[in-house]
This record gives sequence, C-alpha cells and structure tokens, in this order.
Amino acid sequence: MSHFSKTQYDSFSTSYDSINDIPIGRIMVPNVERLVKPYIKNARVLELACGTGFHTQHLLDWGAASLVGVDVSQAMLEGAEAELRKQPAHEGKYRLMVQDCSAPFTVTDDNGDSLEGKFDLVFAAWLLNYAPDLATMTEMFKNISKHLKSAGRFITILPHPEVDPMICVDNVNAQHRQGYGYRIEVRERLPEEGYLVHLYFDTVDPVVDFGNYYLPMTVHERAARDGGMKGKLTWEEAKVPEDHDKLNSYMKEPIEKGYLDEWSKYPDFGILVVEKE
Repeated sequence: MSHFSKTQYDSFSTSYDSINDIPIGRIMVPNVERLVKPYIKNARVLELACGTGFHTQHLLDWGAASLVGVDVSQAMLEGAEAELRKQPAHEGKYRLMVQDCSAPFTVTDDNGDSLEGKFDLVFAAWLLNYAPDLATMTEMFKNISKHLKSAGRFITILPHPEVDPMICVDNVNAQHRQGYGYRIEVRERLPEEGYLVHLYFDTVDPVVDFGNYYLPMTVHERAARDGGMKGKLTWEEAKVPEDHDKLNSYMKEPIEKGYLDEWSKYPDFGILVVEKE
C-alpha cells in the first residue's frame, strides 16, 4: 500500500525541473547517454515515469524513431508537452499518456492496436523507488517485460543500490552536509528491509520535497526476474566525464573543476540494465 498520493507531483510540477537543473541532476544525462547510445538509433522507446520530459527530449535527440511517455501525473505530462512543443524536430515522434506504472496496462497505437512486444527499449528515471514492496515492483517489471521485444532491454536510474538501503541514506545525507542536492528523512522501516523516506531538495528555490521507497538491491533483482526479465542483469556505476569541458556541456551553468569530486565517491544514483531474454 502506498504511503503517499501517487499524484503528489501535481502540486509542484512547475518547480520540479529545478531538481534536474542542479549539477547532480544534470550528471544523469551523460550516464544515460553512455548506456542507451548503442541501442537508441531508430528505436521504438517506451519511457515510464517520464515526468516533465527532461529525459524524453534527450532520448529523441539521440535518435529514437518514436517514443511513448507514461506518467501518473497529468500535470507533469502537461509540462512535458509544453517543452516538447519547443522542438519542431520531435513533432509526430512522441505520444504521452497518463498511467500508473504499478498497475497492469497496455500501450496501443493510434488505431487502438496493442504495442505489447513492440518496443526496443524501455527507459525510466526514478520509477522503481515508488514501489513499496516486492509485489508492486514485480508488477512494474511485468509492464516493462510485456512491452519489450525479445531482444529488448530496460535501463533505469534509481537510488544508489545497496543490500542495506540505509547505507545510501547515510551517504546522501553526508553529501548534503557538504552542499550537494538533497537530504533524506527516514519515515518508516518496511517489512522487506527497506524504508519509507522523504526527500528534501532545499538547495533549490522553492524547496521541493516528496516521498519515496528505498528497497534493497536484492528486491530489485528478484522483481526483475519475477516480472519476466530473464536476460543479463547489470548494475552500472554513475561516472563523471573526465573532460571538464564535456562535463560542463551537460550542465545548465558551468561548474568548477573538482565540484563533483566528493559526490563521485558515492553517487546518489545507480543504473540498472536488464535484458528481456
């Protein structure tokens, strides 16, 4: 059972992009690019938890032939639509739909025909951390699996993976004291060795805060298998580009050399890649 409203983002959808604009938000982009680039050209992409379209635009820029973006928040999708309309080159290449990714659903084409088994790539940033337990996360993976081609793969950004998620919480809070990003407040210990948490991004104005679940990496691995993803499963580390000029090309505003040195010792996010077969 969810401990917070699934539409909690409706109330701050207009300010959510400020999170993506901070350096530890922008550093997601080169990491996603590194992992999707081999598969994105002319691909049919399903993006879950697409939010305001921050990653959507990049996926299209990198060569996706078409993209369906899914999010539980209508307000977030309206923000995504507004941003995507600013890119004429993407016109006709994307569709957005409101859907709870933890409940069974089927994407259809414009004629109403099912697109199950038709996607080359499913991508999600910060989706699995909205599953309070193994059962819910397994349902997410079932949606992922059934929409992928047999040779397809799922790539997702999620909290830094740990067998004990409290290690991640402690490290992120230590980095917050050094001036990075956000702090995490633990609200409740969950039955499956995870935690109900609340994130506070007080380095942006206005402050943005919302609830999440941090579950063990072993729960993610089991959910993937139980949800139908039977292929290679890989945990990828977040990396900072060595070339400083290249790094700054991903930033909203230039950062000084060494700014991310402490963060890079324990990135607040990891990346999970799972092949369907």
